Amino acid sequence: MFTPVDLFDLSLKRRSSGMDVMVLAPWVIAMRMPALAYEVATPWLAKNGKRGGEGELALTEKTAALMESYNAAQAEMISAWSSLVIGAMRGEVPNAQGISKSLQDISDASIEPMAKRVRANYKRLRKG
Repeated sequence: MFTPVDLFDLSLKRRSSGMDVMVLAPWVIAMRMPALAYEVATPWLAKNGKRGGEGELALTEKTAALMESYNAAQAEMISAWSSLVIGAMRGEVPNAQGISKSLQDISDASIEPMAKRVRANYKRLRKG
């Protein structure tokens, strides 16, 4: 199945994770909707395990990604704060460029777990 996302090369290494979320997330949602609608229309099949599981999978993935994102952002904030404190102890004055890089690193670290799941979901749903 060809989608306009095929024009977006998934093998590029220099693109940001935010770009993955922005481009691929709407496609993942659109590809998941038929499976979710089927689960809602036939709940007895989903409970028996014969069919379904996409809704549960979506919920557990989002929860895990949110926790990973939170932990990654916290770790990056601690790293940025410790760099600031060590620099202050050395007598260095914080500059806007260093603070901007720290904020960019924090946002990249918090987006990456979600982008990783969006990429995996896109590849999985595209095959099925």
